[in-house]
Amino acid sequence: MKTTRIIGYFAMLLLIALAGCGKDPGEKPKATPAPPPEKGSLQTAVEGFTGKTAVDAGQRAREQIKAAADVRNKNLEEMGQ
Repeated sequence: MKTTRIIGYFAMLLLIALAGCGKDPGEKPKATPAPPPEKGSLQTAVEGFTGKTAVDAGQRAREQIKAAADVRNKNLEEMGQ
């Protein structure tokens, strides 16, 4: 009887100690990325002549397509297909 009471008290203390443990209730705010520096007209012209602007646009399009494909694949997996 006395052993059962000691185990009960120990369990109660353990539950009280663990009651504060768990996930953080709120997410911490993420830092927003700094805006890119402004380009001068000469730099913009050079990038246009060298094709860098088109390459950058193609890379952005590829990233958007990949993101859309990832969402589609995830939806298909959830549906079981």
